[in-house]
Amino acid sequence: MEHITYNFDQIIDRRHDRWSYSEKWSASPETAEHCGVSAIADDHIALFTADMDFRCAQPILDALHATVDHGIFGYSGLAGNARYYDALRTWFSRRDGWDIDTSLTSYSPGTVSALHTCVRAFTQPGDAIIIQRPVYPPFTGAVEGNGRIVLDNHLVRHTANSEQGDLYYTMDFDNLEELASRDDARMLILCNPHNPVGRAWTAEELARLAEICSRHGVLIVADEIHGDLMAPGHHMVHLAQAAPEARVITCTATNKTFNLAGLPATNMVFSNAADKARFEEVRGYAEPSPFAISAAIAAYEEGEDWLEQCLAYIQGNIDTVIAYFAEHLPDVSVRAPEGTYILWFDFTERCRALGIDGAELHRRIYEDARVLLQDGTNFDPQGGEFFQRMVVPSPRCMLLDACERIAHVMGK
Repeated sequence: MEHITYNFDQIIDRRHDRWSYSEKWSASPETAEHCGVSAIADDHIALFTADMDFRCAQPILDALHATVDHGIFGYSGLAGNARYYDALRTWFSRRDGWDIDTSLTSYSPGTVSALHTCVRAFTQPGDAIIIQRPVYPPFTGAVEGNGRIVLDNHLVRHTANSEQGDLYYTMDFDNLEELASRDDARMLILCNPHNPVGRAWTAEELARLAEICSRHGVLIVADEIHGDLMAPGHHMVHLAQAAPEARVITCTATNKTFNLAGLPATNMVFSNAADKARFEEVRGYAEPSPFAISAAIAAYEEGEDWLEQCLAYIQGNIDTVIAYFAEHLPDVSVRAPEGTYILWFDFTERCRALGIDGAELHRRIYEDARVLLQDGTNFDPQGGEFFQRMVVPSPRCMLLDACERIAHVMGK
């Protein structure tokens, strides 16, 4: 296969191009309301949604063009598609040493949709579901939106005085034991690597979590869609690897890895056939488009070279942003993630120095600086007031522009 050098510095107009349809770069009133601004202007920089501002790998584009050239876009499906399942199995076996039984996989039209389906399939209204805040907001939505109760096994944030350093998070296993032992606890939704704090959980941490949940009959749904986005020196451990005897449902996908969120192809991996059958019964009919199928096969078969270049560029972005804040806003805490392309900022000390609250922090960044991040209260309603999440897979000049704007409005 011919080697291609990709240009991740290229700026692609996703706000005005008629073929974009980007939700992240939309200037619609709905997007403005979601971001907590009165309106989105042309000079707003969007860094709030976890997708990339990079063109996809050329083999994916070639596969999509070939699918267009075929010219028929009727009902499509995965039944009997050995190439699709071989690509899926080979990818995880080669990269992570995880051997998937593809007879225990199923399709979902997106991971958030999968979470909602799992909640409806395996719990009842009024049941309690454990999540680990600060965490991706749709976890809360999947629980509360289906009439279930959130149990927050809050992560433990370490500070600069700890051995691991500032903004390192660990699990509170004593509290997890307490919550899992409740009569109404039925499920735990795990994020691995964790969005937004960036931890890639170790085999020991995952095994301990699984042991507690298994002992109390708590099903684990593991969202592992950021698992291919690992920092140098870190290796992805899947929960199903660390705890092969546990009852686990794993969500994997091409969307974060290859920037294919608009072509959803979430693959669910089950630890037993009964859970797969129940999931599909509640999910109902769902099959990917021919474009999603072609893109996923091309990504897993031929996309690794693009991914390795992309990961190197993203790591450069992370290093650049952290260095900029260290120089210009040193009292704002941020830490390089072990996995994901997300940065989690703590503005507490900066806001104290300025005498401002979280609402004013938001106004300065989102309105004055015209940078759209995501407020920490979405991830942690109780303790997230002075936190902001930044998603960094964008051209580096765009990120530096955003950093300069934030430093200008927060340095006053």
